[in-house]
Amino acid sequence: MKCPSCSKEVPAESRFCLSCGMPIGPHSQMPTATAKSPPVPAADAGAPMISSPVGRVISSGSIPVGGFTPGMVLAERYRIIGLLGRGGMGEVYRADDLKLGQPVALKFLPKSLADDPVRRERFYAEVRIARQVSHPNICRVYDIGELDGRHFLTMEYIDGEDLSSLLKRIGRLPQDKALDVAKQLCAGLAAAHDKGVLHRDLKPANVMIDGRGRVRITDFGLAVAAGEEVPSGDASGTPAYMAPEQFAGKGASARSDIYALGLVLYELYTGRKAFSAPTMAELRAMKESATPAAPSEIAREIDPIVERVILRCMEKDPRQRPASVAQVATALPGGDPLSAAIAAGETPSPEMVAASGSKEGLKPWVAWT
Repeated sequence: MKCPSCSKEVPAESRFCLSCGMPIGPHSQMPTATAKSPPVPAADAGAPMISSPVGRVISSGSIPVGGFTPGMVLAERYRIIGLLGRGGMGEVYRADDLKLGQPVALKFLPKSLADDPVRRERFYAEVRIARQVSHPNICRVYDIGELDGRHFLTMEYIDGEDLSSLLKRIGRLPQDKALDVAKQLCAGLAAAHDKGVLHRDLKPANVMIDGRGRVRITDFGLAVAAGEEVPSGDASGTPAYMAPEQFAGKGASARSDIYALGLVLYELYTGRKAFSAPTMAELRAMKESATPAAPSEIAREIDPIVERVILRCMEKDPRQRPASVAQVATALPGGDPLSAAIAAGETPSPEMVAASGSKEGLKPWVAWT
């Protein structure tokens, strides 16, 4: 585990960083972490952590000295409107593209990481990978640039709120809205998988919902191409949403993303995290052996079909999970459960076959023709 403030190694059982003394909260709520990440210089360790869950600017008074202030024009093209947020992987600004006349978001790689060729290549890879996927439910990434040695990427500006903030603010979503969000999530993730892209960091904080209710999957900073070689023991990701096989350093697969999808759907319908533990060791043990409370025990009104889909996505054995996101989408209410069962290699029940019989086959006169 790494401290979110100074990036120093933190023992799994420690409640405080041994380097800077920062309190370490529950490990199930720790942010995205990359394996073998270099330490951040001490000069950045004391910088204030600013984050904004919504796609609206923070007051200019909150922008630290040395940042870009509203009104500045970068690369003779982007006029800064304000700071959207800052985290361990960089700063994100709201800006206007003066050439195209549209709002954009600029994501800057931190100066402390710009000189690291591994991190810089990962930054470039985020653009290359994200540009392979074009879908209404995925945040578009446009291009990459450099300004005075600082690397940045330009991407779609989404005026909305991330799902993590929304759930903290209102609790679980109503059943109909949760189903709508679930289907859009499946559509976006399926599009990425169809292009051979694994997200590896799907979580509510990386899901934006704009003012019209459209879902956007964001942050492909840890995404890799399916089948891409990763270092042995790689455990990049957000602990609370990593599959058991990722914890074990066995790498990610489409079924690892499906596991994370199941955890996100669990929160959508219950308003609670499936797993929460104070230490990394306890969290890993829970993922490997414990079974979370059934969604219906928390939200009694949940559709049994939805509950079955969620629990199947969260199976500890990857082979027991749906083989594709398309199977998940098909099994949700409004999909085709018969096709989903056949695709999953299951034997449909007589009731399922009877219920779908009226929708199958051809009319007699069409068949004779």
